[in-house]
Amino acid sequence: MENNKYKKYGLMLYYLLRIISKTMKIEVIKSPKLIDGEGYVCGFWHNKLVGASLGLLNFSEKKAVLASPSKDGELISVPLEKMGFTMVRGSSGKDSIKSVLKLIKLVKAGYSAGTPLDGPKGPIYEVKPGMLYLAQKSGKALVPVGVAFNNKWIFEKAWDKFQMPKPFSKMVCVIGEPIFIPSDANLDDYLELVKTTLFEMDKIAEQKLNTKN
Repeated sequence: MENNKYKKYGLMLYYLLRIISKTMKIEVIKSPKLIDGEGYVCGFWHNKLVGASLGLLNFSEKKAVLASPSKDGELISVPLEKMGFTMVRGSSGKDSIKSVLKLIKLVKAGYSAGTPLDGPKGPIYEVKPGMLYLAQKSGKALVPVGVAFNNKWIFEKAWDKFQMPKPFSKMVCVIGEPIFIPSDANLDDYLELVKTTLFEMDKIAEQKLNTKN
């Protein structure tokens, strides 16, 4: 019964996003180093989940998203699935073998898989190693995704200060250069690099947005 309630909320969220997105002006800027048809592991901040999902809609024909088994995961999985994303439910941690193995299989098959790197519960802006592990084990590159809106709601009480674009807002999504993680690398050595790069992508998105206002 509880799951049905969140599925209903998720359906409402889908139609809300569909209406809002049709009023928005969305620009996606991709690194020229990205190869069409190649599978990537796409990472972004949890509070930019909506913007990143809208930006990645046309990034790849085959796209997957990791959603946590929590109520929040149930809520967001419905609209994302209706938007064309293949959903994988579970954790991105190394101990969640089933979901990690499924994602590795999908990425190797040419899917681009994405999830918030500081989710599902934070702390905010602290990169967790799960998706870096996925990139390393799949042999595919991690791609940082930055997002900026010129007009948005910010949910201040949420742990991540979740951002939702308002109708008729402008959005810029920047999909950065691929980051390859060698099979023998220590993931801890890449956490700060990825964190810094994500902040840089958001900064570039803000700058691009400001030049258009």
